[in-house]
Amino acid sequence: AISQSLMLVGAISILFGAACAMRQKDFKRMLAFSSISQTGYIILALGLASPVAILGAIFHMFNHATFKTVLFLNGASLEKTLNTANMEKMGGLKQSMPWTAGSSIIALMSTAGLPPLPGFWSKLVIIIALWQGGAKGYAVLAIGVSLATLIYFLILARKIFFGKITASAKDSQEMPLLMLAPIIILSVIILVSGLLFPYFYSYLIETGTRTIL
Repeated sequence: AISQSLMLVGAISILFGAACAMRQKDFKRMLAFSSISQTGYIILALGLASPVAILGAIFHMFNHATFKTVLFLNGASLEKTLNTANMEKMGGLKQSMPWTAGSSIIALMSTAGLPPLPGFWSKLVIIIALWQGGAKGYAVLAIGVSLATLIYFLILARKIFFGKITASAKDSQEMPLLMLAPIIILSVIILVSGLLFPYFYSYLIETGTRTIL
């Protein structure tokens, strides 16, 4: 009963968080609701409680900590330099803030689950665990929301960083190196963990199999 309740809470969180995030105009509020949705994947996996699901949940917790830290730091930077957090007033920022744009795109695409970024792998592991565990309805829900999130974030990234330069963005400036350093480091961690995860996962499975046998 507890397991089913957790999975239901997880599914509701995924849907509610994603639906609310897509309705926001404020960048930080969008991130906050997106965090609810991403936490839903973790709760869903913990509710299933299979070894593969728990592995996926742990990796998704790590991923969420990295990509959301990047996005919240960049969100604060954007608000400071543009004097607004309204995404409708952001546009063409890759010209004046290339590092902020690049790191934000990496983090947004990992959040959305674009391969080969780590958010894709952790969601894939959770979805496979759900399917194998007989929770196919929840697996389909997770896939559907992930695809919707990916489409939304692609449109959002294109508008904010590659779209027409808005009046608010004309005088924007990149962050100082001291502030950029942790963001760049986290972005590299995101990229490397995504590229290395398939090998790491294979090692865990082989080690686990040998231990059991």
